[in-house]
Amino acid sequence: MRALVLALAIAVAPIGTAGADDRVRAETYFRAGEQAYRAQSFAAAAKNFEEAYRALPLAEIAFSAAQSYRRLYRIDGVADHVTRAIELYHAYLAKVQTGGRVADAADALGEMQRELDGLIKKGIQVKPEIAAEHTQLGVNVALAGAPARAGVHEVEDQAPGIAGEVHVTIDAAKADAFTLVNVPPGPHKIHVEAPGYFPRDKEAVAVQGTSAMIDVALDPKPGRIAITTDAGARIQVDGRSGGVGPLATIEVPAGHHLVTIERRGREPIAREVAIANDERVPLDAPLAITARRRAVPWVLGGAGLLVAATGVTATVALLAQHDALQIRDRAGTSGNLDSSEAAAYEQDRQRRDHFATATWITGGAALATAAIGLSLYYFDEPSPRLAPAVSRDGVGAAVVGTF
Repeated sequence: MRALVLALAIAVAPIGTAGADDRVRAETYFRAGEQAYRAQSFAAAAKNFEEAYRALPLAEIAFSAAQSYRRLYRIDGVADHVTRAIELYHAYLAKVQTGGRVADAADALGEMQRELDGLIKKGIQVKPEIAAEHTQLGVNVALAGAPARAGVHEVEDQAPGIAGEVHVTIDAAKADAFTLVNVPPGPHKIHVEAPGYFPRDKEAVAVQGTSAMIDVALDPKPGRIAITTDAGARIQVDGRSGGVGPLATIEVPAGHHLVTIERRGREPIAREVAIANDERVPLDAPLAITARRRAVPWVLGGAGLLVAATGVTATVALLAQHDALQIRDRAGTSGNLDSSEAAAYEQDRQRRDHFATATWITGGAALATAAIGLSLYYFDEPSPRLAPAVSRDGVGAAVVGTF
């Protein structure tokens, strides 16, 4: 009855599907295969059904050939018979979804797949494409610095995912991260990259019949803070030296960082900078002149005026001394001084003493004022002060300035 059904199927096959000669050839080989199958000559049955299927690829012929290979494997244990039976069962089920021998084909397919799994795990060589279906690699990507929980725990719905950020290739073919993919047994080259991280290459060996998840950790690219400030300014990042102004580019890990800048005669500043992996953040930080430094020109100017006043008083004192000496010299030549000359002599001496005293006073004041101005200039170091500091570990404060 089954042969009659198949013969009818062959007879009604569309002309466009196969020529008349192919239909005759398929029917001839099918009948021979059926006779061999009934005689339990499964090798001959499989060969005849294969020829029939080659001439006319009907689902019924595929099923008959698969049955022959399944029975033949039970006799000779040849792995190729398992793989061919699986292929033919798949071909049948792809064309016949309901009715027919769907249930028998599904049961037999499951049986053959279990047999194939056992063969592959034993290391029996099978076709590369079949071996690849049972040999798998996956790539488990970890981004350094990303939050992660150790051990086994309940997954969180709101936990951030990284799969969309990661790009994975296995042997230059695109693959999804964290997903097992079929690969042939043997060595494979894995490449992983993600924005803001250094790419990484790794080699892995796939063992036939097994699956393996390969761990690949990506190191983050540092961020860069590009600072523009006053020439000679001292720059620190998180308390560590970062160079000297006017220009400095400092590499830092992603996160929050405290940048402090200080220079003698300038008000120190502290800036918090948030930066991502491989990000360049410009920081324009001119320093304001301190009140003491602004006072220096005025103080030194005052010292200059006092120096000038000292010069004037000293000059007047010298002139008075000169006049007094002239009067005394005349007295030594002509004898005693008359009353008017004596009064002039005494007046010159008093003027000399007065302006000499003024010279000492203004000179001392000039020196003191100059010393104050120079000390304001050279000792105008930034005063220590507290600045807010934010890090991954929390909020705190940092001391900014020079001790």
